[in-house]
Order: sequence, then structure tokens, then C-alpha cells
Amino acid sequence: MNWVDRFPERFAYELEDFARRGLAFVLDEATLGREGRVELSGALEIEGEPVELVVRYPDSFPYFRPEVYAPNLGLPRHQNPIDRNLCLLDRSTRAWNASETAAHLVVTQVPQLLALLQAGGEALREGEVPQGEPISYYFPPLPGTFVLIPNELLELRPEARSGVGRIAFPPGEQALLRVRGLLLSVSVRERGGRSRRIAEAGPPLSDGYGGESIELGWVRINELPGERDPQALLASAEAAVPASTRPRWQQVGDGEVAVTGLVFREEVEQGVFGDQWLFVVRTRQRRGRLLQEGIYTTRGERYSRGDLQARVPQLAALGDSCVALVGLGALGAPLALDLVRSGLGELRILDFDLVEAGTTVRWPFGITAVNAPKAEFLAQVLGRDYPLANVVPFQWMLGEVARGPRESDFDLLRRMFAGVDLVIDASAEVGVQQLISTTADELALPQLYLWATEGARGGVVARSFPGTTGCWFCLQLALDRQTLPLPPRDNAGTVQPRGCGSRTFTGAAFDLAPISVHAARVAASFLSSGRRAGDEDVFVCALEDGLSALPPQWQSAPLGRQEGCPCCGGAQAAA
Repeated sequence: MNWVDRFPERFAYELEDFARRGLAFVLDEATLGREGRVELSGALEIEGEPVELVVRYPDSFPYFRPEVYAPNLGLPRHQNPIDRNLCLLDRSTRAWNASETAAHLVVTQVPQLLALLQAGGEALREGEVPQGEPISYYFPPLPGTFVLIPNELLELRPEARSGVGRIAFPPGEQALLRVRGLLLSVSVRERGGRSRRIAEAGPPLSDGYGGESIELGWVRINELPGERDPQALLASAEAAVPASTRPRWQQVGDGEVAVTGLVFREEVEQGVFGDQWLFVVRTRQRRGRLLQEGIYTTRGERYSRGDLQARVPQLAALGDSCVALVGLGALGAPLALDLVRSGLGELRILDFDLVEAGTTVRWPFGITAVNAPKAEFLAQVLGRDYPLANVVPFQWMLGEVARGPRESDFDLLRRMFAGVDLVIDASAEVGVQQLISTTADELALPQLYLWATEGARGGVVARSFPGTTGCWFCLQLALDRQTLPLPPRDNAGTVQPRGCGSRTFTGAAFDLAPISVHAARVAASFLSSGRRAGDEDVFVCALEDGLSALPPQWQSAPLGRQEGCPCCGGAQAAA
């Protein structure tokens, strides 16, 4: 069933509206009968000249807008340069009113668009949606393929027209026919056949791509072709620099590839232009006596702190920050993920444990992590998926009786905490928290603690600033004296799953998520702007029992020094 069958009255109304507005558009009966698609074609007279148009309706009309194509126009803006449909409304679905008709769109928006383009200048700028039109958008990549482009490779001198380059892959990851790598460097040819490197990716991004690499040829072109065919892209490169697209076949794990990169200018914001890359990848693979050949396009993906921070500008300061996180369980591991994908520059993580299969119901990764050391697994996965972050693992059990000489817990923590901006404890172990707080206090380091209660009925996120607020022991005293609100707990909310070496609390990942997410928010707030006067430091979460749809309830309070605290001197020292 298509929209014509579902809404026959609307179909008739659409056709009648074209006639009412004096538009002699003709329905393509063959397309409707064969494919169930509604397509009308005709002309709109603008300033005495006919403009040929084609209107195509989506299957789910009227919930989504029809598209209007101008196959004989080649507009400099607001037209798909390949398919020739016009940009008549903002991309958001909010710009389309389901009560409007395609005929209304034609008679109101097409003349307005052409008038704006004819006026140009400031009139066009003020009349259009304030966004750029990157032409690379119209050249989608083969799904699953990409080449990351760092800033250094987006600032080539215009006079550099062609040369060679290298695409690199992460350590331990094999180069394959479906390319997923980093544009590591580009060079130009000089007299005598030598190559001179003119740009290369810098650390930390290049550090995450220190594995295999393959060579490519690259060419700067003035404009992209009017079709998506990879062969047309190669023809454009060849026209710009003859002989530049000769295959440089490189052996990869499942065959051979020959990669040609094309760099060109495109609008990246309204009125702002910059370089972009497309890559044509030729492939060949031998299957017995049969040689299978292929070709595809993939797109350069701009990847720098600036590109990432454009979506989270308030987190820009995190790129220069370093955090130490102890405990990588159901709270610590999601927190590590949130911190790294928020743009944290360096994260040091410590845990002794392996991932058990049963814990994957509330750990952020599944079966692929089972029996992997938590710290090492997270460092590998986060380092691969967020290569701008430096994730340093400490696979270590605090409090373990050593067998033979080794680094002490005190020395290891001092090494782990050296130069960090914030220490976070997500271990939920009192003994670990005491050791962490003592070491961090001695180093005058800000601290953040988080834990959940039995049954995941609630939890606490609390921070401590040596010399400014109460300490970790003050927090325990305030909770014990109930001068701070206590989170609810389920007294029956513990269990020993079959084969597990110790009891654990019950609770779902989504019940724990508010606690780890709020800890990430508190950490980001401090790293971005410090502790401000009037800030509160203790945040207590309460959840309704069972699978309630009610949202978590939060209470907050400052962390003051407590009378009788043996660590920071209590109220007497504060006075």
C-alpha cells in the first residue's frame, strides 16, 4: 500500500490543486502503475520563460515533502548538482506542513529561490538558511569505509597540485579492501623524481594509526563531476593532471587496492570554503583462477578536536585535561566512555578485574570483552574509537598481598596521579576510597566519588577539594550522622550469581546510568570552569522501587568539614 491507496482523496486533491493554480503538470501513469510512485512533470513560467520541473512524491506523503527537480537548470546554490532537485525548504521536517500541496510548493518556493539567486550578494545571504552546502555530501561513501582527515591535511598550499601520500591503519589492524584508515601524509614530486612531504598528521591522532600503511596518488581538482560514478571522478583527476591516476597497487589482507585521492574546495559553512577529500578505491581479489575487480568511492572524514568540539563547544577545555579513574565496573566503565567521547585529553584507568559474561547486562561492552582485563580492554577499545584521547591502563589490584618485589600501591598511585587535574573513584569499595582519598589529599588533588546502593535504588556523586571543602572522611561522617540525605537501598538487593566469587548488588544498567552520567557532568563542569562559589558538592539520587517510569529524584548539598574528622581537622580547622 502506498499513499495513493491509503489517502485516495488526498491524491485527487493534489492533482486538482495543480489545475486550480493553472499548472499544466502531467501525471506519469506508467510510473504510478509500474512502481506505485507519483511523478508529475510540467513547466512554470517565470519572467516570461518556462522552467521545466518534475515533482516526485515520497512513499509516505503527506508526512514528508515532495521533491521538485529542475533537470535543465544548473544553479550555483540550492540545487543537488547531480540529481538536480531544488532546495526549496530547510532540511528539517518542521519546514514542511502536511496540509500543504506540491503545487503550493512549486508556485511559492521556486520563484522565490530563483529571485534570491538572481539578486545574489547580501540579499541571498539573508534570505537563505545560514548553512553551507558541502558538495562532498552528494558523494556518499561505500558503507563502512572512511579515511580520516586531520587539520594538517586540510591546509595544503593551492599550488600543490598532485603527488603521493599514505593511508595508515591502527596497530594490529590489517589493511583490507574496504579501507578504514587515516590520511597520514602527502608529498609532492620534485625534479629528479624525488618526493617532498608537505603535510602530515600529528600526535595524538598519528599515534593511534601506527600500524600498516598503503600508498596513494592524489590530485587537486577544480570541481567535481556531475555524476557519482567513481570512473567519472578518476576522469576528472586525469584531466587535471595527466597520468596521475595510474594504479599504485598495494597488497592488503584480502587482495589488492589502488587508491586515488582528490582534494578540492567546498563550502563548509555559509560563505566559508575549505579543502575536502574524496577517494576512489580500485580493488582486485583472486578467487582461484578468477580475478575479481571492483571500484568504489569513500569520503574524507574531517577529524580534529575542532571538528568534534563544534558539537560540544562547552567541553573545549577537556581536551587539555587529564583524569585518573579507579574502578571500571558498572559505573566506572560507562563513565570512562562518557569522558573520552566528551573530548578528554588523557584518561588513566585502574582496575584489577576481568570481565565476566554475566556482568555484560550492565557493562558497556558485551561478549567480545569476556575474560579480558577491564583496564586493558577499555584502553584498547577507547583508544581505537577515540584516537585523540590518550587512554593509559593500570591493570592492578590495590590491597593485594604481593608475592615478591614489586612497585607498592602508594608509589603506583602517585605515578598514576602525577599531573592529573581530577581523581575519580568509582570502585564503591571503602578501603579503596580511603587509600585514594589519602593519596589525593597528600597531592592536593580534587576528587570525585560515585557509588550506587543495593538494588540500584539510588546512589551518590560527591566531590572533595582539599583545603576548600570537607574531605572523604567528612563525607562519611555527614552520611552517617544523616546531615546529608541518604540514598534509598533495597535490603534484599544483593545476589551471588552462579559461579561468581562474591556477592554483588542487583540493578539494571539504566538504573545506574543516571549516577555515572551525573558524575561525568560534574567532572566536566569542574574541568571546564573549576569550582565556583556557591557550588554544591554532594548529589544524592533516589529511584522508585521496581520498574517505575518515574524519573530519578536528586538532592544536593555542600560538603562542609565535619566536627571530629581525623583527616582534615574538622570544624576547628575550618574555623
